[in-house]
Amino acid sequence: MAKITSNEYVKIAWVLDANMTPSQAQAPTEAILNAGTTVQLTPAIAWQDFALGATDSDDVEDRGIADPGNAVSRGFANFEGTLSFFRDANQADTNSDYKKAFDTFRTPRTYGYMIMRVADKKWSDAWAAGDRVSVFRFVADIITDDATGDDSVKFTVSFLPQGLLYPYTVVRGDTPQAITGIAATKTQTVAAGPYVLTPLINGDDIRAVATYSSTDTTKARVTSNGVVVPVAAGTATITVNHPAATAAVTQALTLT
Repeated sequence: MAKITSNEYVKIAWVLDANMTPSQAQAPTEAILNAGTTVQLTPAIAWQDFALGATDSDDVEDRGIADPGNAVSRGFANFEGTLSFFRDANQADTNSDYKKAFDTFRTPRTYGYMIMRVADKKWSDAWAAGDRVSVFRFVADIITDDATGDDSVKFTVSFLPQGLLYPYTVVRGDTPQAITGIAATKTQTVAAGPYVLTPLINGDDIRAVATYSSTDTTKARVTSNGVVVPVAAGTATITVNHPAATAAVTQALTLT
């Protein structure tokens, strides 16, 4: 047993709104993540003030007169981002990762997608098909300079969530792969109870991030985590899909 330290094993990039659509964000492609227009932020990020990930969901207690008592609504901001970046003493160095980060966020209200890969491999390794990444849609707020004592000169950016989050999705290959691990047909007695689907892409388990549906929920229903629950004797078709795959796969289910 061995733990993975954060150092060297966190890779972060910024993709402008113009370079990726919301549907592509569900499974960013290798081409997009490795493109020259994508800002590779990792070398410029300081651990100070680092915060990027999901948070507790807000409860909005803004009830209407027709709402039941004590009603609450799920809020908008259920993830957050605050990053500090190093400043470069040589602003003429166009190859500087520090300058690229500063030029990216120096203008407030910049919309884009933050992509984070953790633990799969070192940050210096290129984005690749099958990488597990989390995708956050943000708008960059104003930047503030941070110059304290003998520390490096840095600037901090707060990112405001824009309601789109795909945790632990899969990078889509430039040549997409098929979903495997799902039997084309299955026969089971209703009394045998639920069973779990185990879809794979490139040999990686995608059960938690795939989508599922049943053609007849009166015969069998399927949960968001790939658990098929028999209901009554009959037939149903279970469909499994993910944006990183070439196509959806189906299982013809017969319940006796």
